[in-house]
Amino acid sequence: MKSSRIMKIFEQYVRKYDMNNINIRAKYFHSLKVMEIVKELANALNIFTEEEIAVCELIGLFHEIGSFSKTPDFHIGEDNEDSYDKTIEVLFNKGLLREISKDKSYDNIIRMALFAYDKDGFPSDIDEKAKHICAILKDAHNLDYFRFFVNYPYIDTRIKSYPSSLVYNDFKNFKTISSRMSDNSSDSVLIVLSKMYAFNYKYSYYLLRKNDYIDKIIDSLTFDDKEIQHFFEQIVLVLKNYIDKRIGVNNAR
Repeated sequence: MKSSRIMKIFEQYVRKYDMNNINIRAKYFHSLKVMEIVKELANALNIFTEEEIAVCELIGLFHEIGSFSKTPDFHIGEDNEDSYDKTIEVLFNKGLLREISKDKSYDNIIRMALFAYDKDGFPSDIDEKAKHICAILKDAHNLDYFRFFVNYPYIDTRIKSYPSSLVYNDFKNFKTISSRMSDNSSDSVLIVLSKMYAFNYKYSYYLLRKNDYIDKIIDSLTFDDKEIQHFFEQIVLVLKNYIDKRIGVNNAR
């Protein structure tokens, strides 16, 4: 399995979609970015063979291939329960995976990683390396929420109110929050920021800090009220401290 072949098949597949459509374009670049992060995380672990890293790249690049549509109404922020089924349909049932490689030895881990990336926990009865592959995809997908928010703002970035109590309470308790809980634009911001709580690796927090995503998200907002702005500024301070602790005190700013 070769990285060049993986990319070639992906580009051939998405060519039929309209890249002038912002949703298609966003999904395309999300796929590329997740693949890039997956590769970086896999290399950082230093436990995978070259072929296994290529498998990780494949999973990252194709993890939402079933969500591409000629009449898209999706965005990265929504919970899409049938995304897994659609992706499995494209890769396995329609044979796209076999165009990339005839080798079926990685099929099970590909299925598991695709099933688990947007869910809590990991599949049972898998070995440590397979668990790492699942965890890498989870982190890469969640990390790209931050870039996506900055580059493709899909909510009203004008903040007029405090977050709802349910969302804020979950956020304070370091829980990732479903987009279905959003009642206002403040909720949507906290939902994205909460994605960091699900990270599995210190290196994922390092990438979050390196790209300065927290400040970029807050800088993209417009506040109607100075007190609400101060509320979010305090959240930023807490999150930066949280990130530094996850990275380790020796690497803290």
